[in-house]
Amino acid sequence: MKLRGWSAVVGLMLLAGCANTFVSQVSVRHDLPASMAGKVFAIDRPKADDQSLARYDFENLLATELRRQGLVQQTDPKLADWLVQLDYQIDDGKNASYQQPIWGTIGYSVSYQRINTGGGIAFIPRYYPETGIIGSQTINETLFTREVFVDILDRKALAAGDFAKLYEGRARNRSLNDVLDPAVPWLIRSLFLPFPGPSGVTREVRQVLPETK
Repeated sequence: MKLRGWSAVVGLMLLAGCANTFVSQVSVRHDLPASMAGKVFAIDRPKADDQSLARYDFENLLATELRRQGLVQQTDPKLADWLVQLDYQIDDGKNASYQQPIWGTIGYSVSYQRINTGGGIAFIPRYYPETGIIGSQTINETLFTREVFVDILDRKALAAGDFAKLYEGRARNRSLNDVLDPAVPWLIRSLFLPFPGPSGVTREVRQVLPETK
């Protein structure tokens, strides 16, 4: 499903410095009512993925999050108020280069220890290395963009041929990891922190990853 800053330097710094945090960029546009409680939704699954176990798991997670918002799930799309569509993808990766500092000794500081030699006082110097940046090296990485898309449509408006889109959300994560499936649940959850969230705004969502043993 390979279809479809700050600079790359900062992005790579975030990847390196936030190993226990899943960072998503979430963009949302919506025209949802203020109160959604009681609205009936159904998952509108593409025929091509009808037997995909991965999609089935991801759709169940999405449905769980929607039910937590007070919506009611219906298995028959013909009986739903809203149709919910899910898509996800990863790109082929983009090369990014940045300069990494090289640390080394740039000089020495000195202190003196006073000792009694028996015949007088002597001061013995002690030297301590001082570290700093002595150069840089070019680091080349491949960044992969993993994305989730969620759309909500008014079923009756869609059937009538009218404009039906009520919500469109995209969650994106850039990573050195080229595996999509483990990222999808985190991307789905990021769309609900909060839901539906401010319309027309891109925001950053951070989620703490469980510690690996």
